Amino acid sequence: MQLRGAELITDALKPIAPLQIETSQQKTFYQYALLWNTRAVGAYQAAPVRVTIRLTSGEQSFALGKAYTRVVEHPVDWLALPYLPGGEAGQPDYVTDPHYFDFRFANRSDVPVRLLGFETAGGFQFSKVGYTMNSKDVPGGYPKDAKPLTSAGVLIPPHAICNVYAEFKQPSGYLNDLIQVAAVLERGGVRGEEIVGPAMYTVNYFLNDDPSAYYPALNVTS
Repeated sequence: MQLRGAELITDALKPIAPLQIETSQQKTFYQYALLWNTRAVGAYQAAPVRVTIRLTSGEQSFALGKAYTRVVEHPVDWLALPYLPGGEAGQPDYVTDPHYFDFRFANRSDVPVRLLGFETAGGFQFSKVGYTMNSKDVPGGYPKDAKPLTSAGVLIPPHAICNVYAEFKQPSGYLNDLIQVAAVLERGGVRGEEIVGPAMYTVNYFLNDDPSAYYPALNVTS
């Protein structure tokens, strides 16, 4: 059976570019990766996400997961992100372990910027967030020398680098999570939100070769 097209069906996300299909041939089957570029269209909690695929033999539709989305009110672009969160992949039993959302902020301006925290669209929360200033690299995980990010936030001086380390556990019942969050910033008395992500946390394969067991939770702030 050849894949002739597919459609992403949800109220929470709107495709903003044509679907990309990547094909790889195995010994006994073809494998297709479906890539959608979407944006959040509003605030949704656990909105169903379905996929309809069109094959030469007909159409098939199945539940892909649930989406938690919201749209930021004051988007800004005050900090650079030279190191982005990449996500994690592992065996199915890894979902019970803590996961890490690590990245680097660089203040390339002449004005200090304060990082106050993070806003998510729902469905999960970070259990702890820490930071280090002007580190040479991003070690990953949650380093012992990370300082906790308090309600006062942390001031990132001009031309300084701030590594951020956030820890969370996947919501019960989900094997995969696509996460994009908003960093709450303050500069010159003005607050704004800067998008960080996305990062994918996923198992390495379908359970029992069943795609319906491959439920992602989409947490997207845009």
